[in-house]
Amino acid sequence: MSNIKLRNTFKSYTAIFIIGILVGCICRLLDYFPADTLWSFSSIQTLLGFWMITNTIIVLLSTSNICAGISSFLYMFGMTFSFYALQAILGMFIPLFSGEFRFSLFVLFTVLSIPCAIAAFILYYWNKEHVFNSVLYSLPVGALVAEAITVSIYFLEHHTFLFQLLMDIIGAIVFLFMFYRRVRSKGLYLISVIISSLVFFSIFPW
Repeated sequence: MSNIKLRNTFKSYTAIFIIGILVGCICRLLDYFPADTLWSFSSIQTLLGFWMITNTIIVLLSTSNICAGISSFLYMFGMTFSFYALQAILGMFIPLFSGEFRFSLFVLFTVLSIPCAIAAFILYYWNKEHVFNSVLYSLPVGALVAEAITVSIYFLEHHTFLFQLLMDIIGAIVFLFMFYRRVRSKGLYLISVIISSLVFFSIFPW
């Protein structure tokens, strides 16, 4: 990641916006896969893990908190726009994709992009040489662990969402060890991971 950086430039923001558009198109096409299968590819974007992983990567690649916030918003907005626009565009030519542009949902998820941008803005402060960067680093890991626990329970009961489960587990493990090497206080970091996992597990409407 050291060779790839997001910067406070028009070129960088344009690139992340285009990436968001491409990801949104992929998610929309996957949305037409059957939902009640073992892998549940159609539900990749419906859980928090996907958003948490991609936005955490954006923060890691950013060169400032402003860059992280704006890049996160543009990524989410581009993804939201293409996700709902692609169906309307393809629906004019392919019956499978028929459907109107869901403006209300588009507005809803565009608004939800703002909290994501604020979170990215705040998380970037984990780069500060302060003991509390251990707490910030623990938050994405805790969220992924909490969702992995929830999805694993659902998977055992319904035998579906395997892809989301593996994505959450792999993301949590990778970030856990990556951030462990960066934090100022490793003890505080591990304790914060446990606490944040319990908090996210309790407050989110899984």
